[in-house]
Amino acid sequence: MKKNISLFVMILSSWIITGCVQVTPEYKQNNNQLAISSVRDLPVSYPQDSLFLLSPKYVKETSLKAEQTQAIYHIYSKAIVNDLTKNGYINGRKGQQPAFYVGFGIALADDFSDKKISEKFGVTPGLPEKLDLKKGSFLVYIEDGVTGQRVWRGIAQGFAKAELTPEQRQQRAAKIVANVMKQFYQTN
Repeated sequence: MKKNISLFVMILSSWIITGCVQVTPEYKQNNNQLAISSVRDLPVSYPQDSLFLLSPKYVKETSLKAEQTQAIYHIYSKAIVNDLTKNGYINGRKGQQPAFYVGFGIALADDFSDKKISEKFGVTPGLPEKLDLKKGSFLVYIEDGVTGQRVWRGIAQGFAKAELTPEQRQQRAAKIVANVMKQFYQTN
């Protein structure tokens, strides 16, 4: 009987000690997180085979070097054209009258804050800041080719990744563009 009580006390005390030990789980940061938001401004639709032209907009003051900015805009220009043509639209040439213009801009949060995006663009997806990561925004809008009025606008925010290869950058840009533009296609 004494052995049973001793055994019981040992088991009970080990449970109590184990219960008092608190382990804080480690949370892995999701550096691939992407926040997307969009707004339709006018009930205008564009059928497939509509002509479009790109109209990139550059942030006036940027922490990036000019060649970095040009490289990023080139990658996103290709991704936008590829996505729109894949979805049945036609990339026009200068001098042609497009059905719509596709304006876009890319900026780091250090250069163009969420507050500024909200004030100037009217849409903020709200990706939270992370101290050791640089947050970037891809803004895109559709402007009617005849009236010049904004029809739709969307934004994606994610974390900039300097370590990507050129091929990985193109793949990531294509994914980001496709995810944002999907919202345009769904409301078109």
